[in-house]
Amino acid sequence: MNQATTKIAVSVIALVLAFNINTAKAQSPSSTSTMPTMGEFMSGLNPMNWKMPNFKSLLPGQDDTARIKQKKDGLVSDVTATASKSWQRTKEVLDPRRLMPSGSSEPKDDSPGFFASMFGGGKTAEETEAEHVATVSDFLAQPKLNR
Repeated sequence: MNQATTKIAVSVIALVLAFNINTAKAQSPSSTSTMPTMGEFMSGLNPMNWKMPNFKSLLPGQDDTARIKQKKDGLVSDVTATASKSWQRTKEVLDPRRLMPSGSSEPKDDSPGFFASMFGGGKTAEETEAEHVATVSDFLAQPKLNR
C-alpha cells in the first residue's frame, strides 16, 4: 500500500471508531464512565456491531431550506436580468440603422458597394477604356526619381 492509501485507511478507521464510541455510550446506560471499557472498544471494532451514522442531522433545516431557495431564485433572476441587458445592448450595437450616415436613410447610389469596389464592378465602360494598361516595359521606361 502506498502512503496516500494508508492515510485514507487510517482516517476512515478513526471516523468509524468515533461513531462507534458515541453509539456505544448512547446504547449502554450501565456504563457511567466517560471512557469506554476495553470490551466496548473491542466490540466497536467488530464490523457486525457497526451502525449507519445518522446523516439527517447534516441536512439543512426548514429555515435553511427556505433561505437557500430564496438565494437560488435571486441568483437565477440576476443572471436572467444580466443576460437580457446584454442581449439588448448587443442588438443596439449591431443594429444596421446605426451604421448608416445620419443625414440619409439610404446609402448613396453614386458610390459603388463594398464588393463592387473590391472587384471593379462599379466602373463604367468609359472609365475602364480611359485607364491605361501598363506593362513591365512601360514601368521600366519611366524616368528615375532622384532623391
